[in-house]
Amino acid sequence: MLQRAGFVFGRALRETGQALERVGMRLQGDYAFVESLNRHRRLLALYDKKPLLRKDVFVAPNASLIGDVSVGAGSTVWYSSVLRGDVNTIKVGEKSSIGDNCVVHVSSASHGAFGGAASTNIGNGVVVESGSILHGCELRDGSKVGSGSVVFDGAVLEEGAVLAPGSLLTANKRVPAGQLWGGRPASFMRELTPEEKSSLARSSQDEYERAKRHEDEHKLTAEDRAKRADQELYHKPDSPAGY
Repeated sequence: MLQRAGFVFGRALRETGQALERVGMRLQGDYAFVESLNRHRRLLALYDKKPLLRKDVFVAPNASLIGDVSVGAGSTVWYSSVLRGDVNTIKVGEKSSIGDNCVVHVSSASHGAFGGAASTNIGNGVVVESGSILHGCELRDGSKVGSGSVVFDGAVLEEGAVLAPGSLLTANKRVPAGQLWGGRPASFMRELTPEEKSSLARSSQDEYERAKRHEDEHKLTAEDRAKRADQELYHKPDSPAGY
């Protein structure tokens, strides 16, 4: 009940403040300062291209998909990531995860960083960890890019390959299937163990299940949250004996 009352009172205060702001601006006339707000859009069409999302895709509220971008079923694009398909295409397969603060971009034929056009293709079950940059590269099924890594034009991670955190995979390099590469520039480190290969297969599924919980949370309204807070406060399960 207390939480509910606080919610109602807080809303009343906010509405009163907005009303006072409008009155003050009218009184100031030409001297009033009007702030122009840029409302964020998760999906943005560019020219004749627009993002295409299959079912069960989670795109975080402050992520951006721009232009010729397609994302397969069950994939996730986490907070503050940008997928910009303005001069070429970006394709993300099924059950793949693009972590927080990632940048995915492409090259055109006329402005390619390494002499040619380069789209970005991400396969199924791929995990790209937070803070990574992908530019005109290919990540095949079940591969993984560690946090803070950079993958340049024409580079390829084959099936089940892993790039260690903080690595730089230079243009046109290829990481063979089942290998771990790392460093700046990245080079071969070792073969993956059977346990690591099994962990890779679980990683993308874990990201998918985690994203579903985030999606459910974002769908809640402020009133839903207030009701839930009341329920948690007054309807806690019985404590174990002795407590």
